[in-house]
Amino acid sequence: WIGGIGRANIRLEAGTIDGDVPLGLLNVIPGNQTFFGISNTFPLLNFYEFVTDTYVSAHLDHNFNGRLFAYIPGVRKFNLREHIGIRGVWGEISEANKNLNASGIPLVAPSEEPYYEYSAGVGNIFKFIRVDAHWRGNYFDNPDARKFGVTATLGFHF
Repeated sequence: WIGGIGRANIRLEAGTIDGDVPLGLLNVIPGNQTFFGISNTFPLLNFYEFVTDTYVSAHLDHNFNGRLFAYIPGVRKFNLREHIGIRGVWGEISEANKNLNASGIPLVAPSEEPYYEYSAGVGNIFKFIRVDAHWRGNYFDNPDARKFGVTATLGFHF
């Protein structure tokens, strides 16, 4: 909890893989090409868009717990919750691991600058639905890069 402005959820992850390993043992940055929100994934990344052997990722999600919607008279009665989020990842992949690639998938890592995306959403719709809009922050030139997306999450949060 952060004072009276809601609840923040921060997840940090870091890892490295020692030695030369094939694609199946590398860290694939988890993309999400569905319309459903999945925790700890990047909703605008395609599968296998980024592959790393050393990485650091961060996910920040802030729930304002209705603080902002409480000031809007017509919306207040629906008891909706505002959410904002940002997530990012930086990583690199060694040439030795790229050379072991037999899959034909180009192994690219977000090493020049961290990949990031941000989101805004509304939760507590009918008490169990959350809808988020996501925007990609960079790496727009990647093949089939999506700049915008919408996901929905179902769940009960007490």
